[in-house]
Amino acid sequence: MKGIIVFPIENSRSCAGKWLHNNRFWFCPREFTTLKGMTADMKRIIAAIILTMASTSAVFAPSSARPNPNRAESNNTLALIVTGINKNAKDRQTKDKAVADLRSFLLNNTSIKRDRLAVLANSRSLARTASDVSTAENIEEQIDAFATSVNPADRFIFYYMGQANIVADKLRLNLPGADITHEQLTKWLSRIKASSILIVLDCPGAGLAVKALSGEGRIVLAGCTADQHYSTRFSTYFVPALGENKSDTDNDGKVSLLEAFTSASRQLDDFYRSMGLLKTETPQLEDNGDGAPSDKPWRFKQDKTDGAAASKFFLSSKK
Repeated sequence: MKGIIVFPIENSRSCAGKWLHNNRFWFCPREFTTLKGMTADMKRIIAAIILTMASTSAVFAPSSARPNPNRAESNNTLALIVTGINKNAKDRQTKDKAVADLRSFLLNNTSIKRDRLAVLANSRSLARTASDVSTAENIEEQIDAFATSVNPADRFIFYYMGQANIVADKLRLNLPGADITHEQLTKWLSRIKASSILIVLDCPGAGLAVKALSGEGRIVLAGCTADQHYSTRFSTYFVPALGENKSDTDNDGKVSLLEAFTSASRQLDDFYRSMGLLKTETPQLEDNGDGAPSDKPWRFKQDKTDGAAASKFFLSSKK
């Protein structure tokens, strides 16, 4: 006669049947060698009780076993990097290098798998390999593809670097073919049902889009404010800062998103100061869902504003 025999996990032993388990029990089909003398009805009752206990244990698993979307090693991270058109050859080369460096960092220093990272670039970009061109159609198509495969416990990253302009109070990302507005981007990204979403817009006027893109579980970085319309350099400093030891100011062996943002912001200040130029870009960060970004999120403890979530968001899986 077949039935169910159960052992605590620490006392598990071999079984002729297929082992099943949850956080508390191992169990498998085999003969009731320890239940001799019981009637068939009694054995069925015991089996039902054991299965109920097992399913209850799975539902009420300890909170420590639940995934933390802010940890680099938890579940999966998916990323889409997009570059737009750029008529300035020098600026285009700088952006292309940042894209290549970001792609390399994500593949070599994080838990992101190659098939979960997509790069869409303009046809003249040196960062474009076998990827599709960054047209509006291809961007929406790639977002939809990720939307069908993402799980609620996953993380998603959207990173745009390139040119943009503001027309009729809408930020327009300059792409090969038709531009897209920040409102269109917001609509497309709403299809991604990940628990944690990072959005980076490194382009002129990026701050205009922050309010529309912000929300629960989202961190939004803008390379400059809505009133700053010149080409940005944010990624030139931010991408390297993600993997630099000097960015780890709390010396915990890893670089948080906030630490990388802080490093990039201060290096930008140093650049404009050393060149004797008027600063034309002020990076912003929003991570508490109120739509109002901060340009000094490293002061989140004192100011009670943005920065707390970014301080717990880590990309690198290496210490």
